Amino acid sequence: MRTDRSVDRYIERRREARLAKLRNHRVEIKFAGHPIYQFKVTDVSTNGAGLLINTDSRFLDQIEVGQTIAVNFISPGGEEPAGRYQAEIRHVTEMDSGPYKGLKRVGILITERLEDSDD
Repeated sequence: MRTDRSVDRYIERRREARLAKLRNHRVEIKFAGHPIYQFKVTDVSTNGAGLLINTDSRFLDQIEVGQTIAVNFISPGGEEPAGRYQAEIRHVTEMDSGPYKGLKRVGILITERLEDSDD
């Protein structure tokens, strides 16, 4: 969201609404030579998600806006998205208020579903 300073309100830039009332949704992200990172999903749509990250996480040093990564969505109830997807890092935003104050939210754009493998 960005602020329209002339009227001092937020303007929504997302193309579709996101489901914000999730229970125990997580993502796993693995980079070669690094541990598996697991993060809480705060909101999700068919095309994107917000991930909560501690500000001191080494994960933040390994990503940049525009980077493409593979993510594994873990959904306890089987709701979509669940499984492996390719995603693009869209933003890294510091949460300066609300229940997640002091954390960072990484916004990802889901670009395609990946085939599950037995690797």
